[in-house]
Amino acid sequence: MSYRKLTALCRTIVVAVVSVLGVASVRAQPYGGNGHGMMGGYGMGPGMMGGFADHPVDSTWQGGVFTHAQVVKYLHDSAHQGRVDTKANAVAYSGTEITINMVTVQPGHDDQTFEVAGLTNPTLVVPRGATVHLNLVNMDYGGNMEHGLIITPAPPPYPYMSMMYTGPGLAQVEPLLPWRSKKDIGQAQYAALSTTFIARDAGTYWYVCPTPQHAEEGMYGKFVVR
Repeated sequence: MSYRKLTALCRTIVVAVVSVLGVASVRAQPYGGNGHGMMGGYGMGPGMMGGFADHPVDSTWQGGVFTHAQVVKYLHDSAHQGRVDTKANAVAYSGTEITINMVTVQPGHDDQTFEVAGLTNPTLVVPRGATVHLNLVNMDYGGNMEHGLIITPAPPPYPYMSMMYTGPGLAQVEPLLPWRSKKDIGQAQYAALSTTFIARDAGTYWYVCPTPQHAEEGMYGKFVVR
């Protein structure tokens, strides 16, 4: 079975699981300039289950689109949204309403990784009961470099088809974000989505890329609610 057919099959099964369990996918939210998410006026775009994005961001993408200048500010904001511990490779957040700016495969970092506040696949710690605004921008480039995110209690290691293992999870950023429009970082446009959820239950979770093979290759990190 081809990569594309496997992905389509995986999505069909996950949608069925969501329907049976009565768990709605956490949808991306447009940013309204209220201090949550990122800078005012930059729509992160709507989200939904399904969608295969094995192409660069273009006019068919219905989510948010950032310029390089916007991404630079987004990355700067990320470093000030929580307490960064480089030695522990962790970011701890406080308060009842928090924002996490995350990117996939930030230039200068390893392939198949998430970045927050300049750290690669860091442990993210949030207070129990907090409302979490999680923003995601795809900085990757190249075929099959579309990325998304599922927060799941299922621990690593992950199989090739990680979505078969994680299920719908605690929260999702979907559809998969297409890769940046150009190889040149400064000239490219970048796909963006945002989601909001409540961290109701204390415990250890994992944020995982649902694209086939990506989590298997290490594209995941720990998400702790305490």
